[in-house]
Amino acid sequence: MSSTRRLILAELIFSLTVFALQKVPRGWGGTTLILVCLIMAALPLSLMLKRGSAASPSRSTGTLLTWGIAVVAAAQLAFAIAMLVKPKVLDIGETTLAAALATVAGHNAYALPIDAAGGGITDADRFHGYKYLPMMIIIYAPLSLALGIRGIIVTNIVLQALTAALARSIAELIAGRFAGLAAALLYLSLPFVAHQVFTRGVTDLAPVVLLLAALRFADERPGYAGLMVGLSIATKLIPGIAMLPCALPARGQRRRYALGVLSGLLPIVPFAATAPGAFADNVVLFNLVRPIDDTSWLLGLSPLAMAGARAAAVALLAAIAVRIWLRAPHLDERCLLAALAILAVFAVGPGMHHNYYLWFLPLLAILGASAAMGASAAASPR
Repeated sequence: MSSTRRLILAELIFSLTVFALQKVPRGWGGTTLILVCLIMAALPLSLMLKRGSAASPSRSTGTLLTWGIAVVAAAQLAFAIAMLVKPKVLDIGETTLAAALATVAGHNAYALPIDAAGGGITDADRFHGYKYLPMMIIIYAPLSLALGIRGIIVTNIVLQALTAALARSIAELIAGRFAGLAAALLYLSLPFVAHQVFTRGVTDLAPVVLLLAALRFADERPGYAGLMVGLSIATKLIPGIAMLPCALPARGQRRRYALGVLSGLLPIVPFAATAPGAFADNVVLFNLVRPIDDTSWLLGLSPLAMAGARAAAVALLAAIAVRIWLRAPHLDERCLLAALAILAVFAVGPGMHHNYYLWFLPLLAILGASAAMGASAAASPR
């Protein structure tokens, strides 16, 4: 099969998979779980296809990729600008703006009633502070303080561009320039992502960009990779914690990685030190007692069944950690293991919300593009 046909097939499979995920209605968490399990089962196949492919890229494929990226990037930018006219950002962006305003005013966002809904937990004394970590405030503050709620969307424009650029860079390292272009195209071609970040104003790309940077530099600059993982955890606990072992470098470089992670966690210190109880309640305890909602297949199951499901996810994460600890994998396998880790955590969380899909979609784009273009895509076009 020609490289162009493989690319078109990859685009169809990727787009239809995301479309199927986004169309699952609330209350049908079991269907989402089935789709997630199918994706997890298919991921090793993508690695086999990439390593076994002999397709050579053609000039027409390169032209298609270049023009495709230009068209979808322009369409996303135009859509984002249109959303700036009358922003309809969800409470995720609103509370982040409120946290930024509180911080510059000298207050601790975790000790203020910023989250009126309290994540569905009616405890006025404990769970109405900011729910994300300090790096989320730091990332969104500059443009949000200058532009108000529109700053959330403008920041997401930057993060969306960085996500596509990092997906391209990682896929290019894995399978060559054409795979990199294909990864950017697959990711940017999703209207679903544009809707989440530009209409709803979700902030999940902030930790994801940092994790992609960690994967990109895991083998070249382990200290920097560790810093990116630490900063990601200091932005949002999940997916950062799930990804912690996935950027672990080879033996002899792990000390620098660990020091980088610890350095990345430093933004947490002043907030936790000045209001330790409020910080622990809204960041740690909230995530432990958060009620399961109707997007999750766990709703209505017995405590024993839920414990079993989560134990299985922990076992998979442990297996991934042991695999990487024993021998640092190649970048393509790192991306595969990272996707599996994130999907496992996503599957057993209290909610399977649409914004959480942003945690793994860039990785799926990277793996899909690498499989489509194949290992020989680094060759010069004919």
